[in-house]
Amino acid sequence: MKINENNFFAVLTIGSSLLLVFFAVGGLIFISASFAAGVTTGGIAAIANSHWLYRTLQRAMSLPAPQAVRFTQLRYALRLAILAILVSILIIYVKINIFGLLLGLSILVITIIMVTVYMATLNGG
Repeated sequence: MKINENNFFAVLTIGSSLLLVFFAVGGLIFISASFAAGVTTGGIAAIANSHWLYRTLQRAMSLPAPQAVRFTQLRYALRLAILAILVSILIIYVKINIFGLLLGLSILVITIIMVTVYMATLNGG
């Protein structure tokens, strides 16, 4: 599959989703249900966060520059606050496995690294 700017976000989403399933099932089999739940909730939060960021940036591109800056900054702060509240609730009240949650929140970063390595090796470095 050829990865370009037209399908890059779709590749990241599909790759992150597959990696999330792999880590969640692996965590369930080899570690614990609590760890798998942490991976799953963190991964879903990370993927949802990236979709929200993508939609925000797409919309900001159609706005005049000064308005786009304010729009993007407000959405960034809102996303960060919601993610912080969600993670706090999961850790404090739900008692989710922190290591699983961290792995889940890192799913997108791991996928970006994997896609970057794939593209670098495909293009000869």
